[in-house]
Amino acid sequence: MSIFIPNEYHKSIHDIDLVKLYESGKRLILTDLDNTLVSYVEPLPTEDIRLFKQKCDEIGLTLVIISNNNEKRVKHFADELGVTYLAKALKPFRRAYRMLTMDYRPDEVVIIGDQILTDIVGGNRMGFYTILVDAIDYNTESWKTKFNRFFERIIIKKFKIKGDKHGRT
Repeated sequence: MSIFIPNEYHKSIHDIDLVKLYESGKRLILTDLDNTLVSYVEPLPTEDIRLFKQKCDEIGLTLVIISNNNEKRVKHFADELGVTYLAKALKPFRRAYRMLTMDYRPDEVVIIGDQILTDIVGGNRMGFYTILVDAIDYNTESWKTKFNRFFERIIIKKFKIKGDKHGRT
């Protein structure tokens, strides 16, 4: 399997079957923040994200935010949600993932994100279960993310990855 191909694709994190993940032995969810949980311009967890976290807790899944964004942005959001986090993670490099997952086997870890080149590639390189979701708001993305999206569209066409109207065919 290619490192570019996720194990699952969903429109939103809210479409993910958390019970199924737990029943298959998953215990840790690493999730991207921006455009996965909320848009770049949303400073705090929304009510539906609080409910998502609550559902993870009830099922027995630990939720952790892993983001390439800055410390101030990620800390503020994670503290409000009550979760562990890692900012400036430098995804897809392995070091950040190793720091967050040392108490888990790779087959117990899920990574959820909206970008193939950071979230999915990084997770697949570590042997994690990977879930790609649609970005919440493409209009608020940084120039670096827009640059990555250009290459993402090429990858999506080559591997025929299912997805949204922004090149994920």
